Amino acid sequence: MSRVFVCCVLLCLGTLTLAQNAKSSAAQTSPTPVQVVYLLEGTTIVTYNVDPETLNPSQIGSLTVPAAVNNPDLYPGLTAVLNDQFIYYRGYATQTQQRVWVFATDATGAPQLPAVQQFNVTSFGGLQVDPKANFAYVVSEGVPSNGSYTTPWYLRRFVIDPVSGKLSQSQIEATYALDNGAEGTTFCGLSFLGFNSSGTRLYDEVACSGFSANNATYNERTVNLTTGALGSDVEVYSWSNGTEGYESVQFVGDRLFDFVTPNDYQPGAESVNIYPVVPVTSTPLLTCTAEMLEACGYSTGMAHPSGEYIFMAIAGDLTQIDKVEVSQEKIVDTSNYIPYEVTQFSPDGTLVYGVQHENSGYQILISGFNVATSAVTPGGSISAPSMADPFYVAERQ
Repeated sequence: MSRVFVCCVLLCLGTLTLAQNAKSSAAQTSPTPVQVVYLLEGTTIVTYNVDPETLNPSQIGSLTVPAAVNNPDLYPGLTAVLNDQFIYYRGYATQTQQRVWVFATDATGAPQLPAVQQFNVTSFGGLQVDPKANFAYVVSEGVPSNGSYTTPWYLRRFVIDPVSGKLSQSQIEATYALDNGAEGTTFCGLSFLGFNSSGTRLYDEVACSGFSANNATYNERTVNLTTGALGSDVEVYSWSNGTEGYESVQFVGDRLFDFVTPNDYQPGAESVNIYPVVPVTSTPLLTCTAEMLEACGYSTGMAHPSGEYIFMAIAGDLTQIDKVEVSQEKIVDTSNYIPYEVTQFSPDGTLVYGVQHENSGYQILISGFNVATSAVTPGGSISAPSMADPFYVAERQ
C-alpha cells in the first residue's frame, strides 16, 4: 500500500459533539454527556467511561472487530459521530486490504455487535464527520501513473443514514495531484483539520516535505448543509520554511492558532501567532514570543476547544496553561499546570488527556479542567499496553 500520512490518523478531529437540550415544565436543563475513551488494542476496541465526579475511568466494554487483522506498519483509526451513537473503525481485513466497519453504540458509548456495515476501501486516510452527523468525508491516496512524479489524492463524501449510521452514495468532491517523492522529490499529503462549529466550513491541509523544503497550505471549503457538497478550496494560510523549521496549525472557532518551531536550535526562538480565519490571512490578532511569555519561546502548544487557552509543553512531563487575551493582544500565564504531556481534550473541553510513556506502552492520564477559572483537578489513568495503540475521545449523549 502507498504511503499515507499517519498524523491524520493520530490526530482525532472527528469526535466533536454538540449539547442537546431537554425541556421540562419548569426549566430547561442540559443532559450530562457521558465522557468516553476508546483505546484500540490491535483489532480490539476497549471502551471506558470517565466518572464526572471522581474523574476515574471504568472499562465498560471490549469488542474485537470481526474479520480484522493487525497491520504492523499502519495504525487503525476510529471516528465517532456527533453524539457518539455510531463509530467508524478503519482497519484491515488482510495485510493489504483496508476495510471500514460501522458499529452502533449503547448508552455508555460501547460499540455493539454485529457491525451494521462493513466494506473494503483503498488507502483511506482521515475520516471526518460533519457536526450535524449528516455526511462523512474521507481523504484517500490514489495510484500514480507509471513514471509520474505526482499522485492523485481524493476528497470523497458519503451520506450517513441517521438511523443505522451506514455510509452510502460515495461521491468524489475533489481531486488533487500532489508530489509523491519519486527520485528524491518532495512528498506531499492531504489531511483534514476539522469543521467550524456550524459545519459550514471544512478545513484541510496539504503538507509537503523534502530534502530542500518543508511547507504547508491550509484551505477551507464551504459545505452545503443540505447536500453535503463542497465548494472550491480557498487558501487561508500557508508557510514555507525551507529546511529551517516547522509550523503546527489548528483551527478553533473563528481563529487559526499557529505554533512556530524554527530549526535553528536557538533558545527562545519559538513563537505563537493567532490569526482570524479569513482568506489568505496575514495579519495576526496577536503574536507571542519569549519577550511576552517565556513559554511562547521555549515550547510547543495546543489550543483548547474554547479558544480561550493554549496548553504549552514547557517540559516533557509538564504543561503550562496560558490564557489568550485577544483584546489585550497578549497571552498570559494562569499559574496552572498539568504534570504530563497533553495530547487531547474532551469535545466540551472539560477533560484533558495526556500521555506518560512507560516500558513498551504508556499511561493515558486524565484531568478535569474548569474553563471559567483554568483550575485543574487530577483524575485517574488508563494503561495502554503498546505505543502502537492509539486512543480517541468522544461524548455520548
